Amino acid sequence: MSNTMKENKMGTMPVNKLLINMALPMMISMLVQALYNIVDSIFVARISEEALTAVSMAFPMQNLMIGVAGGVGVGTNALLSRALGEGRHEEADKMAVQGIFITACSYIIFLAIGFSLPESFLLFRVLMK
Repeated sequence: MSNTMKENKMGTMPVNKLLINMALPMMISMLVQALYNIVDSIFVARISEEALTAVSMAFPMQNLMIGVAGGVGVGTNALLSRALGEGRHEEADKMAVQGIFITACSYIIFLAIGFSLPESFLLFRVLMK
């Protein structure tokens, strides 16, 4: 297969084959993430009920972090691809730096939440039961 065919598969590959080709890796990634949490819960449940509760309470925050990281990654990738495809390399460099900056900012925000609000988060979750 030539490089032209590889680069233009979005325009040349049949839709059903393209969907399977593009969606399957993402589906496997999400399945592995879900299985990780299930297996983690099974092993932690052997320790105590409190340990399982702690893991269960961390799960929503973990999903939020994954969502933010995935959104920033996909958005940055789309902007970079577009700029590079149009030959705007300097603008693509700036977008890459901004993507790294947004990632660093989200890291700092989640770090601050993790260090400053765990008691409030746990108390809120207990009160919601």
